Amino acid sequence: MSEVEMPENLFDPTPVVLIVDDHPADVMILQEAVGDLAQVYIACDGKMALERARFCRPDMILLDIEMPGMGGFELCRRIKADAKLCDTAILFVTAHTHPENEIQALEHGGINFLQKPLSIPVTRAHVRAHLNLRAEAKRLAYFDALTGLPNRMLLRDRAEQMLQKARREGSRLALLLLDLDNFKGINDSQGHSTGDLILQEVSRRLSEGANNGDTVSRQGGDEFVILMTDIQHFEAISDFAQRLLEIISRPMTVAGNRYDLTACIGVSVFPDDGEDIETLYRQVDAAMHKAKQDGRNRYRSFSQNLESDANARHMLESHMRSALEASVFEVFYQLRVDVRQAQAFGMEALIRWRRADGELVSPADFIPLAEETGLIVPIGKQVLHKACRDAKALFDMGKRLCVGVNISVVQFREESFLDMVKEALRETGLPADLLELEITEGVLARDVDQARCLLESLKQMGVRIAIDDFGTGYSSLSYLKTLPIDILKIDQSFVRDMLSDPSDAAIIEAIVRMGQALGLELVAEGVESQEQSNGLLNLGCELMQGFHYCHPMPFKQLCAGMGLTITEHQ
Repeated sequence: MSEVEMPENLFDPTPVVLIVDDHPADVMILQEAVGDLAQVYIACDGKMALERARFCRPDMILLDIEMPGMGGFELCRRIKADAKLCDTAILFVTAHTHPENEIQALEHGGINFLQKPLSIPVTRAHVRAHLNLRAEAKRLAYFDALTGLPNRMLLRDRAEQMLQKARREGSRLALLLLDLDNFKGINDSQGHSTGDLILQEVSRRLSEGANNGDTVSRQGGDEFVILMTDIQHFEAISDFAQRLLEIISRPMTVAGNRYDLTACIGVSVFPDDGEDIETLYRQVDAAMHKAKQDGRNRYRSFSQNLESDANARHMLESHMRSALEASVFEVFYQLRVDVRQAQAFGMEALIRWRRADGELVSPADFIPLAEETGLIVPIGKQVLHKACRDAKALFDMGKRLCVGVNISVVQFREESFLDMVKEALRETGLPADLLELEITEGVLARDVDQARCLLESLKQMGVRIAIDDFGTGYSSLSYLKTLPIDILKIDQSFVRDMLSDPSDAAIIEAIVRMGQALGLELVAEGVESQEQSNGLLNLGCELMQGFHYCHPMPFKQLCAGMGLTITEHQ
């Protein structure tokens, strides 16, 4: 077998043994002893042995000490100095009987010392014992303990070798990154033992659904990577991805309960999407996240547009972190007006991000990413403290205005959320009834009981609760009578077309009647004209917010519009 044709050890269950001896008779004995225990390679001198070891990546080397040219001790030293070969087990085989040779062999990194003339049964027993230890060590190092699948390290090794093969042959290979949808919710609600059983079943299904020659690996958590080889046409990749989605979506019964899972898959292809494993990993991750954004139970292939989006998101996240550290996020305020009384009723705090060049970044461009990365928690804390300080400043100047602060679902689920609110009120001295927390219906959808407990704690503190964008969510209306809610904010999408679309006007009227029956305040958002204001008044809604009455503005400008002067300490 030529060096170019010699296959590398792809961590096949069959172990590999390299026999290095310049005596043909001893080679024959060693072959007879280990031939059925491993795949055997032979070298008759140190130079040939080093070359073959780098190709076949042996689990064990049976090494003679005395050889022409490079001796056994020198070869052992070089093997142990090679990062890819250093963990190879080396068993010295020699006719030398002096104890110093045995000591020297062990000091060079050998694991044992066999004497010639060789006993086949003894040699065989030594080799089998060490190969068994080697197999267990490899299993622990290269395979996932829960599922038995190759782990990240082994997948990377195989991918590197398959890339070399693909480059030589001008062929393609693909990486598929599969991530289960909402697995964290199952893990949290059903327990980790159930989650582990589900992951084991998913692993079994993926392994059965893979093609011969493909590698299915678990990367950690609920992420799996499939290395797909022998690709004849692109349709084969999409067909394979679709088949995996169908396999995962079949109902499974675990611990007596039925689970209906779905997954998202990202795909990247060599050489079309990248020339090295790092690039392919980065791009398959971007493709998978695109699949998540587009919904559940789907796959997405990488494209240059995705790379641009991923780079832009990375840059945005980096800038956002810097902005957070530098405390450059600003808070603007938009007044709410009691139209019948013709006076300000309250104000809503709205986050703004002003770049170094003075340009304002739209919240729609960074809030979703802030929620995804968890940055919304520290950002939201800054906004809450600033809003409370400014509302307290107005209070001290004789203007009693309640300030509304938007709370995202990520903030609401933080264990420290309640303490954060208490801390903001304590540090700023704002009366609790002048703080209004605005949550969307989506916040309530995940766990109504947990939401009720948290909202009741807030109400006991005196904080007011508003449901923002009411009418656009998907929660049961029963929460209106069971949760401690003070205000319903009618979403601007209904207000926008209320004059031209009778159905929007009817929806607003129904919300107003329901709010009045439950004793709730009603605020219409997005009011931009006098006609809309008149229509809302006729429907029974008196509290309004929108460009018709006030644009969002910095705190100093808000105060100036009220004829107030801010002192330095404020």
